[in-house]
Amino acid sequence: RHLLCELGEDHDDDHAAMLWEEGGRLGSAVWARWAGKNMRLASLGWCTALTPKEEACGLFDDHPSAHAWDVTDPTLEALKRELAKDLPDLFP
Repeated sequence: RHLLCELGEDHDDDHAAMLWEEGGRLGSAVWARWAGKNMRLASLGWCTALTPKEEACGLFDDHPSAHAWDVTDPTLEALKRELAKDLPDLFP
C-alpha cells in the first residue's frame, strides 16, 4: 500500500519502486512509476552498470538518477539513527 521511491532525491522523472522480478522475462522487473497520484506499472530491464567489484546497480536501465550505490534513502538513514540509540554496537 505504500511505495518509496528508489531513485533518491532530486531526480527529474517519475518516481519508481521495483515490485517484483519477472520470471518470464529474464533480466527485467516490474516497476511502479508515479507522479503525484497517477501510477502505472512498467516492465523495465536492469541497469547494466557495475561497481569496480562487479556489483550491479539494482535500478532499471536508463534511470534518471545516480546509480543505486550512490542513492541515500533518507527514511532508512533515519531508522538507522534511531536503532543506533538503542543498539550502538550494531550501528556504529
